[in-house]
Amino acid sequence: MNTLHQLFAAPLEFGFMRHGLLVVLLIGITASVLSCLLVVRRQALMGDAISHCMLLGVAVGWLVAKDAGVLWGALAAGILSGMAITFIERAGIKLDAAMGIVLTSAFALGLAIISVVKPAGIDLFHVLLGNVLGVTEADLQRTVIVCALVLGSVAVLFRGLQFWSFDPVAAQVAGLPTGVLHYVFTGLLSATVVVSIQAVGILLVIAMLVTPGATALLLTRRLAPMMAVAALIGAVSGVGGLYGSYHLDVASGPAIVLVASAIFVMTLMLAPSRGMLWQRWAHRRQHQQSLDDDVLKDALLAEREDGLLPDAALLGQRLGLAGDATRRSLARLARAGRLHHPGGRISLTSEGERRASELVRTQRLLETYLHDVEDVPLENIRAQADRREHTLSADAVEAMAQLLGEPRHDPHGHPIPQREEVLRRIAGQSLEATATGQGGRVSMISDDRADLVGEMVRLGILPDATITVLAREAGGLRVRIDKAELTGLSAEIAQRVFVMPRPRIVGKTT
Repeated sequence: MNTLHQLFAAPLEFGFMRHGLLVVLLIGITASVLSCLLVVRRQALMGDAISHCMLLGVAVGWLVAKDAGVLWGALAAGILSGMAITFIERAGIKLDAAMGIVLTSAFALGLAIISVVKPAGIDLFHVLLGNVLGVTEADLQRTVIVCALVLGSVAVLFRGLQFWSFDPVAAQVAGLPTGVLHYVFTGLLSATVVVSIQAVGILLVIAMLVTPGATALLLTRRLAPMMAVAALIGAVSGVGGLYGSYHLDVASGPAIVLVASAIFVMTLMLAPSRGMLWQRWAHRRQHQQSLDDDVLKDALLAEREDGLLPDAALLGQRLGLAGDATRRSLARLARAGRLHHPGGRISLTSEGERRASELVRTQRLLETYLHDVEDVPLENIRAQADRREHTLSADAVEAMAQLLGEPRHDPHGHPIPQREEVLRRIAGQSLEATATGQGGRVSMISDDRADLVGEMVRLGILPDATITVLAREAGGLRVRIDKAELTGLSAEIAQRVFVMPRPRIVGKTT
């Protein structure tokens, strides 16, 4: 407790710390609210340009009226610089170039005047980097008035500023006085920068006019919540920087900006949905989910369509997975209650069969869409569907099914499970198992190898074709496909062609 008192309570025994604390809170909140508008409008450099131009106003104001003219000179320089930037932009120069021209010119002129005149009343170090611990009672009163006016103006004009910031063209078409809003916003920005110079200085005020808004943008895209989050970040940055400045004996401006920057970096890494680590974790989770879906789907297909007894080794071989990856996926699916694999044998639960059938339905509907709507060749639709199936939502799948007319079979002849239906077992037998002289209608061709599918397409072995085994020869099967005869059909293809035998006609006896 004594340590906490020394860190946080003891400094407040000094009047300059109490004044400084109030100033950084006010400036942190006000600058952060305006930073949201700058970030949304993609005009972050506007605050930088105005703040640098104020050095010229400080120098000229001091020359005209000594200390009494510094404030008004800085304010006038800020407003006039904003007007100059707008004038140059309307002359056909891009906004970033216009800001760069005005910024460098005014800043250079201000430095030149100060270097020649060497005004005794201007501490250039404090003007550039700030000195919040030197805040006077008059500075505090001025800051309270300016910040109250700025925040009040933003509250009153919020709807117009929001519309103008997100879509200035539509706002102008709707009759909103966008020109007036532009100059009002420039005035608010200039006034905020003027009172911020004491806390963070001309060189670093841009950080308080950008960093809190950019940080809040990582957490929300709605302007009102964004302003609230940014204001909290600005307040925390101001207070944290002030205490750091006091205890570490560093300039107040850099300390405040470093705290704001640290908050931005942490948010950039950890923000839900948009943070880098969050996105990496979500990508890893998505990869695991896609892998688990593939394993679950292939376990069902191996049993129902290929007549195999699935185990880890078989699924790993069929999917091209390493043994460890397959085992980890099976363990996750088992924990989810979608399969059992005691002794290595895999059996799907009813929930697992339902989910696997949904995945098969998605894939085969997508293959049908690719073939029928996008005209993708038959041998290529499996590979394209594998890449896209995990990105489809349930609503997109059902919309696709309605568009296609709720098909029962995909272009390869595979059955497409209907909604809430479990994949039924394969119909027919392989051509390899068909006896000589027998045949029937091709019900399905396997699509596990694109090269063989392409060969089947070339030979005309497609669903609904009529095929008969004529003979078994050393070079392969001799078959009749519709009315064409073919020799040397390989076993690899014969194993992947499934035939519905012709029904036997039994003659009547008398």
